[in-house]
Amino acid sequence: MRMTQPVRGMLAAIALSAAVVLSSAAPANAAITITMSPTTGTQGTLVGVLASNCNQDATGDVEGTNVSFKLPKNNNNATGTFTVSKEMKPGTYTIAITCGSDTASAKFTVTSGTAPATGGGSTASDTATIALWSGAGIVAAAAAGMWFLKRRSGVTAA
Repeated sequence: MRMTQPVRGMLAAIALSAAVVLSSAAPANAAITITMSPTTGTQGTLVGVLASNCNQDATGDVEGTNVSFKLPKNNNNATGTFTVSKEMKPGTYTIAITCGSDTASAKFTVTSGTAPATGGGSTASDTATIALWSGAGIVAAAAAGMWFLKRRSGVTAA
């Protein structure tokens, strides 16, 4: 069975898109990304910490304090919690996570007062931004390729 020119072109465009997606995938040893919820709070606030791309038990420390915590392995991540202690006065603290030989950090802000913390946010990694823009580029390239194939074949739209 013989393939028509548009079918061959479409298959080539799909193959090219798949190659680009696979080449832009995060490597097996991707950098650790820390997500905290919430990212601000008062003394006594329980903070959830997720260390993405950490495939083993990890440890966490609030730098400048005696607060440390464990993050047990959970699939390809490590998760844990810590409580904002009384020794943590209002200000910004660096939370350092150690996973094997890799270390990553994020900022946590202690606020004054006793109101419950609101929001909950995270830190975005450069890897996620690259993956997002790579995907957008692939979609744009596929759309342009389909337009060129349609235009070249001389087929009119229905």
